Amino acid sequence: MLGALGALFASTAWAQAPAPTLDQDALIAQAERVERHADALSRLWPGYWPNDQPFILYAPDIGAVFGGARRPGTPRFRPGRLEGAEFHFVLDYPSGVPDTVLLRPDGADDDLSTLFHEQFHDFQNTAFRWMSGDGHQEFVDLDAIPDLAGFIAALDLERLVLQAALLEPDAPARKQLARTYLALRTARSADLPAEVLAVQQQREWSEGTAEFIGLQASHLIAGRPDAALPSAIARALAAPGQNDMSLVSELFRWRAYPVGAALTWLLADVGADQWRTQVGQGAPLDVLLRQTIGEGSAEDVSAAAARFNLAALKAQAIERLAHAPAGVTTREAFLDQAPHWLVLELKSPVDRGKEIQLSFSAAEMTPLADGAIALPHGMVVMEAPGLALKSERSPALIEAPVGVVANGVIAHAVTLPLAAVDLHELRASEPFLLEKEGLSLRIDAADEIQQQAGRTRISLTLPKEP
Repeated sequence: MLGALGALFASTAWAQAPAPTLDQDALIAQAERVERHADALSRLWPGYWPNDQPFILYAPDIGAVFGGARRPGTPRFRPGRLEGAEFHFVLDYPSGVPDTVLLRPDGADDDLSTLFHEQFHDFQNTAFRWMSGDGHQEFVDLDAIPDLAGFIAALDLERLVLQAALLEPDAPARKQLARTYLALRTARSADLPAEVLAVQQQREWSEGTAEFIGLQASHLIAGRPDAALPSAIARALAAPGQNDMSLVSELFRWRAYPVGAALTWLLADVGADQWRTQVGQGAPLDVLLRQTIGEGSAEDVSAAAARFNLAALKAQAIERLAHAPAGVTTREAFLDQAPHWLVLELKSPVDRGKEIQLSFSAAEMTPLADGAIALPHGMVVMEAPGLALKSERSPALIEAPVGVVANGVIAHAVTLPLAAVDLHELRASEPFLLEKEGLSLRIDAADEIQQQAGRTRISLTLPKEP
């Protein structure tokens, strides 16, 4: 039996068409598809993706295709690698045209949703304003949630009801499921601290709307019908949590993507009054939807709990928590992982803020209690006049919010594990260069060097004038 099953799998794999090859022609075809739909893309959200939006599709082993507006003399295709294009995407890539977004497609069949998602974040930075001062922090103290297993089960129940709403073809029935979802959400929120609710709403507002636009735009350029969009969002809602992700990240960041996208789609579906304007002004998505359609009754809540077996969902949550790793939630615990750390602190006047580039990526990012973001293994790139840092496959601590502004000064700080012996040639006001596996660091002249137990802090400050 096993041999026959193996033969079946082999024949199925043999019959599958090979994945299309990503080459120069494929990159150009992807860019042309975006450009052909530029006018329709510009109408997705007022002010987002102008007709000549500059963008770059880039594959390091092939080259880069420049789409939309580009600097005179810039070729359509440039072979080879681009300097500074270290990540999957780069906002405001220095192409010579402001506001250029760069993406490294995953293949010739990449739907480019990440391109549109990330550029929407860039649009949010200037066009959106969150109505509350709360919610921007990454860390949520799970101990502040009285019944964590019940909280997780309630989130799962809400997700299933929201998924059912998106898949429901009948408009009145769909609206009633959305009302039931809102009633479930109200019941779950009754005993939660305000700061927990604020984080959830802010993530849905920022990540959820970007996810909605990313999926909507990718469907548009692929020629898929509008009716296919809610099914795509529903599939994302059905995806289980990632086992290698911290519980805080999964509950309060990654779930916000499909949940926020679903709420955004429902706002459009029910025709909420000027909903895009209100979202841009900072209205939480669930609040705006509730103002538009109301919410269900206690009977609706009970019926949903029975239909989707809330008791079983809570049993699954209890089992998961019993096997969940403790994780690192404090700066002290994170720094205990190495005997010595390098702290790079870079300050600049606000007027020179754009001269500093700090980018980081990792499969997992853990928010810590003091607001920093811990990367167990990832990539960090920091560049500024007089400084160039690239760290790969290494732990890192990023101070958050990134680019703190105080008294007209922008400050960035990155902490990396580095043996003290590697810094023995470091001197203030002198150039320093370090090249080793996974780390490249160039400093023209450090302004200040502080030695502490297990830590070396290097401070650099850009002057007011270049």
